[in-house]
Amino acid sequence: MGRMLQRTIVACLLLVSSACMASAPMVTFPGVPPVPHVKGLNFGGFFKRHQPVKLVFGISDPGAQMKESLTNAALVIQYLRRRGYPYHIEIVLYGKAVLAVDSWKQRYSVYQDLVTHLNRAGVQFRACYNSMYTLHVKPEDLYSFVKIVPAGILQLVKKQMRGYTVILNQ
Repeated sequence: MGRMLQRTIVACLLLVSSACMASAPMVTFPGVPPVPHVKGLNFGGFFKRHQPVKLVFGISDPGAQMKESLTNAALVIQYLRRRGYPYHIEIVLYGKAVLAVDSWKQRYSVYQDLVTHLNRAGVQFRACYNSMYTLHVKPEDLYSFVKIVPAGILQLVKKQMRGYTVILNQ
């Protein structure tokens, strides 16, 4: 009888948590319009069966590639969160893209709000030390949540070897 009660309680808790996730407000990101949910348009439960979703974005260009990658990360989060699917997303900045997380580079401050909101949504940011050294970016100049890795390319390799899908928008 005790086990049956335990199973019933666990089943109820799962139902309540699923209902809460389904009714959770959609997360929004600055500059990224939310895409409406279309009933019946989905991936046939693939991401429900393959969790957590693990992505790593490699960004070397602080221009169009950066904008597209940050937007894609935001849209992925909107899709997954709406369904209650867990995710691990990391953004690796190398080359001139490290300038976009240097708090002193006003030219790239257009990304600051989106980068900050993505970080609050659980996205991890990594900056390549090799690129920082070459471009004279000091560790103390980076946003506080950005972690430094020895080499951005090797960070992408490491994540791929750990089962992450590498996304390189062009």
